[in-house]
Amino acid sequence: MMKPKLVPYEIIEKAIVGNNDSLLIVQAHYKQHIAYLSHGNTELQDLLTSKLLQAVLKFKICYQPPEK
Repeated sequence: MMKPKLVPYEIIEKAIVGNNDSLLIVQAHYKQHIAYLSHGNTELQDLLTSKLLQAVLKFKICYQPPEK
């Protein structure tokens, strides 16, 4: 079983502050999964995409580098 490819950390950092290009990359990353979940229902696809982008914009990164 292949490990799913993740959205790069740098893209997530930019997306959560509203960078449009990064948000589009996140949206493209999940496009196939959203299409699968919606079974081709475009209204549901739009709703899921909207919820995804709202969640990204609310996301907070609480990373603290390890102490040396």
